[in-house]
Amino acid sequence: MKIVEKIRAKKASLRISSEDARLEARENRDLAVAAIHGGVRSKAWETYMRQFADNKDQLMRLIATDNTLENDDLKIKRAYVVGNAVCGSGTPTELDRNVETIDEGVREDVERF
Repeated sequence: MKIVEKIRAKKASLRISSEDARLEARENRDLAVAAIHGGVRSKAWETYMRQFADNKDQLMRLIATDNTLENDDLKIKRAYVVGNAVCGSGTPTELDRNVETIDEGVREDVERF
């Protein structure tokens, strides 16, 4: 599954009106806040991003170890992946905002974790 598809699946699970979905949203927000404070090279960043990766190549894109750390477009997309999770009530509708092409050039056919 593509990164953006996993982000959309997370968004869908957060849209469910239930106590479980509210708890999941809170946990997701807390992971995102830790990632923001830790920075792109932190364990907290990797922990947050790991939920959107099926394989090593995808994770490398999300944690910027695929030689895209200085790619301005991907910097913005990675920031949105994390930042959209702390928008409170907007998270269930906005989690995938501005990340549509984050998968460009990432192989899906590699061994899964």
